[in-house]
Order: sequence, then structure tokens, then C-alpha cells
Amino acid sequence: MTDLEKLVPQALELSINGETLAIKPLKVGQMPAFLRAISPVMQHLTKTEIDWLALFGERGDDLLSAIAIAVGKPRQWVDELAADQAIVLAAKVIEVNADFFTQAVMPKLGGLLDQAKSLTPAVQMPTQASGSTPSSG
Repeated sequence: MTDLEKLVPQALELSINGETLAIKPLKVGQMPAFLRAISPVMQHLTKTEIDWLALFGERGDDLLSAIAIAVGKPRQWVDELAADQAIVLAAKVIEVNADFFTQAVMPKLGGLLDQAKSLTPAVQMPTQASGSTPSSG
């Protein structure tokens, strides 16, 4: 792999339903819709081994919408794929965008989870305190 190929990620070609798709890193215009669709799926993608059946059972609609956005195809096109093709396509979308997931999404997701955990005691604190009121600062 040349330095240029490392700097500018190359498309990965994949043949699905007799059609050759160029799986590319997400464009900025795809990100808002993709992130809305993929966010509920993220907990499944953090595992070292993805349980595709559980993922499709619990968050299949979200995953299929994210795939459609990432490959620039209508959701109906993705819905018509055979299960094995959909899984391969999803895996390739994740693979091509792995840097995006590991460098951008996962740290943010971890930070949001940490924030949510740190807020939980603060919400419970007033009910635990007896006879005291929090001071306003």
C-alpha cells in the first residue's frame, strides 16, 4: 500500500446481486443520516465477534438503513438482498469505515456513556440528602 493509498482510503469493490459496488468511506453529507441509523447498532459493533443474527434480530432495521445510506442505494434494494449478501455488505461497510468508527464514533460513544453514568448519581443525590439543599453556585 502506497502512502497515498493510506492517506486517501480506496474504494473496496464488491459484487452483490450481479452488480459491482464501490464501497467507499462515508462522505460528510451521508454522516448525519448514517449516524442516526447506526447509533442504536453501535453496542453490537463494539464486540470482537459480531453476532449477526442477534444484531439483525434486535436492530436489523437500523442496520439496513445505515447500509443503504453508506452504499447510496434505496432501502428497498438492501431489503431485497439475501441474508448472506446483506451481512457481507454490512461487514464491508464497517471495514471500509473502520477508521471512522474507531477514531470518531467509538470514543464519542464512550464519552457519552461516561457522561450518562456520571449524571446518574447527581440525579439521585437530592433524594438521598436529608434536610440539606444544594447551594447554587
